[in-house]
Amino acid sequence: MCGYVERLMKKPSSYEEAVSFVQDIPMFTGKSGMSGTRRLLELMGHPELGFRMIHVAGTNGKGSTCAFLESIFRGMGLRTGLFTSPHLIRINERMRVMGHDITDDDFLEAFCGVRPAVLELLDEGGQPPSYFEYLFAMSLYWFGKEGIDLLICETGMGGRLDATNSIDRAEAVVITSISLDHTKYLGNSVPEIAFEKAGIIRPHTPVIYWAEDEESAEVIAGRAEELEAEPFPLKAEALHITGREPGEIGLRLALPGREPFDLRIPFGADYQAENASLAALCALTLGADVEDVKSGIRCTSWPGRMQEIRDGVFIDGAHNPDGIRKLACQIRHMAEKRRVWLMAAIVSDKDHGMMARELCRGINYAGVIVTSVGGGRQLPVDVLAEEFRSAGQSMVEAEPDPVRAYETALRKRGGDILVCAGSLYLAGGILDYEKQHKAGREISNAEL
Repeated sequence: MCGYVERLMKKPSSYEEAVSFVQDIPMFTGKSGMSGTRRLLELMGHPELGFRMIHVAGTNGKGSTCAFLESIFRGMGLRTGLFTSPHLIRINERMRVMGHDITDDDFLEAFCGVRPAVLELLDEGGQPPSYFEYLFAMSLYWFGKEGIDLLICETGMGGRLDATNSIDRAEAVVITSISLDHTKYLGNSVPEIAFEKAGIIRPHTPVIYWAEDEESAEVIAGRAEELEAEPFPLKAEALHITGREPGEIGLRLALPGREPFDLRIPFGADYQAENASLAALCALTLGADVEDVKSGIRCTSWPGRMQEIRDGVFIDGAHNPDGIRKLACQIRHMAEKRRVWLMAAIVSDKDHGMMARELCRGINYAGVIVTSVGGGRQLPVDVLAEEFRSAGQSMVEAEPDPVRAYETALRKRGGDILVCAGSLYLAGGILDYEKQHKAGREISNAEL
């Protein structure tokens, strides 16, 4: 606490100093509930009152659903803001206006703009904002300055006690698929986690949610009824995939009370059909027409989610059991036509044994190369390699250096498919590698 205040007393003079300060803030600072965040927004002059918001929670697909929504409403002529987490390469990615990341200069200005309110909060005896809370406050400061019309806002890991839930009003809330993740903080069962996610539901507000899982759907519907919120459940029976091409899915969406219509989804993974459909239902509920939805979804860009970065080379940031299962289903489709190599990295606090088994279910890879990412959360490569061998893979190679691992995978795959998966750290690192490689720069292990 003392170090936090001492550093905050010195106003940063550069973007790099501001980023360094934010990255050194603890993920959790002992605050319970949202009273501190609400007070911070009050001290900032309530920038959140200047625009409307769509709030999105869930276990998987939150970021993609937000990206679809932002693209739809931007295409309709609204000035949009987008707040998401985590970032893949640069922290600036978490805050976007009209599809563009916050600039370095604006990041510094937003940090300095929030700083006086934080100091006043601390003078009052309040808890210092956590890493996520400070970034959220910065985003609201910037969105207010930019004069946005609509904020598409992704929660952090939860919902009910999430800093983003300190904004009292929402045009609609969206809850994507729910499964076990972050059980240390959210609960040990799907209904417990669904209760936390359903905490973003506001009274008399449309609630669009994935209802395929009966346990989570029952919790969400019950909370909506308590608050007299209007429920809009979406189930898999409404989605009909009509075609698959590299980097694209054709989907026919049949919603109650509407004529079926076709969507072109600019991603190759089937799970994006679910996310796009939730965004479509939300947008239609709020008054968009079908052509707005079609155009917005077709133009959506969201890196790191079954993204083809070279011909036949894909990266996916799935990093929990449900996300891995959906990814493995996509890999099985690929393996029906071509041989597939896998490059994998999983951090130590995930159920890496189960994730390795899911990635191998029904798939015999041409080869598996495991590596290590995640700083203090790194999992030893020998441990991960053994888990892939135990899952039935005979050709497994361990390479601790992720740069060498990726270069080895590229060399060995020949004309086969290569999928790089298991961690957003890995997805972001590879994207950065490709960016630097195209610029002709030498890439070191420290950068991946």
